[in-house]
Amino acid sequence: MSLGALLTIAAALVALIVGVWFGLPGRYTQSADDIEKAMEAGGGPPRTVRRTFTPLAWLMRNTKVTTPRRDRRFKVESRKER
Repeated sequence: MSLGALLTIAAALVALIVGVWFGLPGRYTQSADDIEKAMEAGGGPPRTVRRTFTPLAWLMRNTKVTTPRRDRRFKVESRKER
């Protein structure tokens, strides 16, 4: 194997290990007293949703459904109307 291939494999392994490390759950501990104090204090102000602009949402919002004028010449009739 060449040195470039070995470095590529080593970099991939390091990236995998770092990804697994960052993907682990956090080590945050909270006592029951802390939880009770937080529950008694109540919540903060209501959170507002920040809307982000996306081109797809803009297209979906601005679409208008119209039928062409030339389709009005077609008329649907039942057999009894003939």
